[in-house]
Amino acid sequence: MAIYHCSIKIISRGKGRSAVACAAYRSGTKLTDLATGKVFDYSNKPGVVFSEVLLPENAPAVFAADRNILWDAVESKETRSDAQLAREVEVALPCEFTRQEQIDTVREYIMKNFVREGMCADWVLHDKGDGNPHAHIMLTTRAFTRNGKWADKQKSIYKLDKNGQKIPAIDPTTGQQKIGARGRKMWQRETVQANDWNDRSKAEEWRAAWAAECNRRLDRQHQIDHRSYARQAVEQEPTIHEGYAARKMEREGRVSDRCEINRETKALNEQYSRSLEVANGELYNATSERLRLYRDVIRDLESESKELSGAIQQAEDAERALTAPVERCKPWERAKRKEQAEQRENALQKRTEAFAALYELGCATIEAAKSLLQSILQRIRQLRQEQAELRADLERLGEELPIVKHASDLLQPAASAEQIGVRERLQAIRQQREAERKAHAEWVEQQRRVNMQREQPERSPQETPDDAAAQQEQKVRSVADFASRYREKSSLDAADRNLSRVLRYFKAAMEDDNKGAARRYYEMTAKRERDDREEER
Repeated sequence: MAIYHCSIKIISRGKGRSAVACAAYRSGTKLTDLATGKVFDYSNKPGVVFSEVLLPENAPAVFAADRNILWDAVESKETRSDAQLAREVEVALPCEFTRQEQIDTVREYIMKNFVREGMCADWVLHDKGDGNPHAHIMLTTRAFTRNGKWADKQKSIYKLDKNGQKIPAIDPTTGQQKIGARGRKMWQRETVQANDWNDRSKAEEWRAAWAAECNRRLDRQHQIDHRSYARQAVEQEPTIHEGYAARKMEREGRVSDRCEINRETKALNEQYSRSLEVANGELYNATSERLRLYRDVIRDLESESKELSGAIQQAEDAERALTAPVERCKPWERAKRKEQAEQRENALQKRTEAFAALYELGCATIEAAKSLLQSILQRIRQLRQEQAELRADLERLGEELPIVKHASDLLQPAASAEQIGVRERLQAIRQQREAERKAHAEWVEQQRRVNMQREQPERSPQETPDDAAAQQEQKVRSVADFASRYREKSSLDAADRNLSRVLRYFKAAMEDDNKGAARRYYEMTAKRERDDREEER
């Protein structure tokens, strides 16, 4: 027996869920979340019998080829920590349908209610052979712009009063309307949803659409209804959802509270059904008796009608007999009239057969038959339009394929050359870094030796006082030459600022044993600096 089930849920990042993980689990595939690097492998999941990705207009075609690209794009677009990543619709399929009928039903339901609204749909059909075939439909929460980009979920508009006029933004300090940049007046704004997909009315609409789509393929005895028993005015208690854990407990021999509640509910419903059957039987008997009375009355009326028809026929025959001598006609005219009578009889027979066929289709009147014909013609037009769109997409892909292949052939040598160039540059950088490392090591070794010499100021046995004085004289001269070169390269202001640093070096040199030469150079340099400053002033 066909049952109704259609649940709608939101897959939210705020609850720790991932769209890539959900898509991998439902499709039974191996997907990778590129943002985190996590791999979700459910390729061994049983019961996955069919999967498909349906795209709306303006959506990139690559999403249909690989669901990993689709849901990675969703994850990268949604940056909020509590973002709504996807919407999931779960529906139960009637066991009376064949596999192809199940696929066609879900596909048409998705195309009519979601894809045409601008959503991408990734749906999977599950059936483990336990009498519970169902489908999981994952939907995107954003539409697409004309250039194939993700559209915004919200938009800002002006707030209007009851007369449809914009409401000014009032400054609380002045009580006047706020003035923005360039003297523009400021108006109150409000944020609204870009579409109505989150409205509660849409859930009711989608649930009713699923029931209507299934009922188109079910007979009258197995029709389903999305409404509750209370809304249908059915005197019956509904059962509760048992779930996988409760059923597992029952299989293991334990008693589940949820299953026990359902058993009590079913028992009450059966008791009510039996009492209802008794009442219906009594009503049926009374109705049958009344129908028999009606049948007798109708039989009497029909007999009277036949008698009246016979009388009318006898009167017409008599009238024709009286007028026959006057309406004599030629032989060929009689044959023509006979042929026309046969044609009218054949037309009447065909009309009777047509009405019988329409009655079998549930069309009791000509208006109902015309309505059915209009719905069939509308469905044919829709299918032809979809066929034309698919042909256009195939032609466009056929035109783009050679271009992409040619571009790939052209880019292949350039990519190879670029790869070789990158390798050569990396090799040169490595060599340069190696040379710099060696030079730095040599400089460090040289500084270490200099420091060791400075830490050992004692004279060698062969060194005489005259040699030491000559070395000190050379040291002072080198410092003076450095000051002269520095002064030539620097401006006077820079030399004045750095003069104290050079003089401090001279003072340190004067503290050596041979102070005569250092003092003379110190006094000479100080006098030159004073003369230069005086000349500059």
